[in-house]
Amino acid sequence: MTIISENSDLVKQIKDRWPLESMLARLNINIPKKRKFKSPFRPDNHPSCEIFDETIRDRSTGESFDSIECFALVNGIGNSEAIRRLAAELPGREAHQPRPAAKRKELVIPKLSYSPEKAGALAKLRGVTREGVDFAATSMGALGFAQVLGFDCWILTDGKTIAEARRMDGEKFPSIGNLGERKSHTLAGSSKSSPIGIRPQYGAKALKKLPLLLVEGGPDYLAACSILWDHERYQPAAMLGSGQAIHADALPHFRERQVLILSHDDDAGVQGAKKWARQLAQEGATPRIRKMVGGDLNDLLVARGAATVIKELLS
Repeated sequence: MTIISENSDLVKQIKDRWPLESMLARLNINIPKKRKFKSPFRPDNHPSCEIFDETIRDRSTGESFDSIECFALVNGIGNSEAIRRLAAELPGREAHQPRPAAKRKELVIPKLSYSPEKAGALAKLRGVTREGVDFAATSMGALGFAQVLGFDCWILTDGKTIAEARRMDGEKFPSIGNLGERKSHTLAGSSKSSPIGIRPQYGAKALKKLPLLLVEGGPDYLAACSILWDHERYQPAAMLGSGQAIHADALPHFRERQVLILSHDDDAGVQGAKKWARQLAQEGATPRIRKMVGGDLNDLLVARGAATVIKELLS
């Protein structure tokens, strides 16, 4: 991991104030004298970490963590937020605090509809099953239809903190303001660190007793619902992008549960899955990662069918 695009002088001040070992002591992470130790950020059966040049080096994953990144991981926040918090503790910074961040705009979700015609059109568009689309909407309460920016869209939401729209014609949203063309449009006020499906809204509340299947992205969430709608094996959930850590408010819903994370077969997907696994292990969950080869879950469902995907990934 590397901190990118932050004020280098401020980062240096923080690292000078909290060298790695001072930070580890602050975080109650004990380092043995032999200097080789199990990773504090992921399940690790054998000591695979050591300290080198003010970083923890994880030789099993190839990752490195400096003092700021350790603070961020333990607190379940991003690097920018870690820098902001630690900078506030620097001597003499009290009078020079940056302006408070603007209050997040309240999330306003358009009135969602649902109909057999729209459900069938979405199933055809994404190559998923109609049963899976119905399950996402009527059992999980995570899917509905509305117009966004003048386009007919399908929308995934937790009904409270996040809503993401995709066009029903499969096309991209056009550029608008500072936003370029994009496959999905996240509604203003959304928190992309909030997982979809972790809090079933309707008849699927019994799923909370099951292990979780955590996937990445809206299409993969529909695919997960398509292979799980009649299998009482996993509760489907999704992070809408690999770049965000799981929000602290959502972490208790993973506690003491087994979580199978299906990772995309690219560097961003793998790193995102590892980040989530570290968070969940610290929360008391039991995560494991399975990397998909040959496409994402939606691709695999279309190419191989639900029965094959279940056999290959969930057995």
